[in-house]
Amino acid sequence: MLAVTSAEHQVTNFRSPVASREFPLDETHGFDRLSSCQTLQTSVGRNWSQVYVSKQIEHPNEGTFLGSPHLLISLTRSGTARVFFDIRSKKYCAKLHPGQMNILAPNEPAHVVWERRVHTTHLYLRDSLLEEVATDLGGKRSDSINILSKLAFVDTLLEGLVTAICDATESSAEGSDPYVEHLARATGYHVIRKYSSLQENSVEKDSTGQLTKTQMKNFRDMIEASMSQKLTLDDLAAGSGLSNSHFAHLFKKTTGRTPYQYLLHGRIQRARYLLIKTSMPVIQIAIECGFTDQVHFTRMFSKIVGQPPATFRKLADS
Repeated sequence: MLAVTSAEHQVTNFRSPVASREFPLDETHGFDRLSSCQTLQTSVGRNWSQVYVSKQIEHPNEGTFLGSPHLLISLTRSGTARVFFDIRSKKYCAKLHPGQMNILAPNEPAHVVWERRVHTTHLYLRDSLLEEVATDLGGKRSDSINILSKLAFVDTLLEGLVTAICDATESSAEGSDPYVEHLARATGYHVIRKYSSLQENSVEKDSTGQLTKTQMKNFRDMIEASMSQKLTLDDLAAGSGLSNSHFAHLFKKTTGRTPYQYLLHGRIQRARYLLIKTSMPVIQIAIECGFTDQVHFTRMFSKIVGQPPATFRKLADS
């Protein structure tokens, strides 16, 4: 099983069927029909045509799912689990924790295995909405814009948008539909700007002696998915197309930090997030963030943040 480094795959172009009043449930992947899925809350009956959202507890299981014509965004709310993906005959392994997200692009079939119970939110954006957003962003090039599947990543803005749409299912206030449509459109804009071929196509070769946006994106994707592992300079330079020494030189010119310094700050940033968002023991957070032991983690965290992890968590809860 390969570790996820950059789980991105181009998919077929958007299609635009005539929209019905409510989102077509028969065009989702059907997770809710699994016996292992305990559905807690959905948008069924809200007459939302552009989105479908559900909150559920997913018990250990595996399944093969046909591609949906619509975009799926999933958010892990609580629990941790190793999840194995088989997408277009390529195998990936990701360790999900609260706050992590997955994007499964339209028309992307997948075989998925998850080993432990997790609480998740699933959000579907209708293909016709994505087509409108792609046209706004890409103009005449909209027919060549493709969403890219992406696994086990953190995006606090996207998390907030998904959560806000899910929370709207609890509101009985009249006029909530325009609010949800606004959130859905904002979500579509964010996904296409950040996780589609539009972003890649807009990147030109940089002649300033720095890394290109694509090279930096590949680097961030790699450390986001593999942060808990021991990473070498070979790993950090992978996907740049450069030698290790040339990559390290350009990386320092681009960011002002060495690759290892950047990785360390990324690990501390994730640790801060987990300390605030979860009740995971400090030792487990240290391991999740790639530190060799709790002593090393505490020393580095205190040096960068200015206080030890336990104190940081206590003050954040107060």
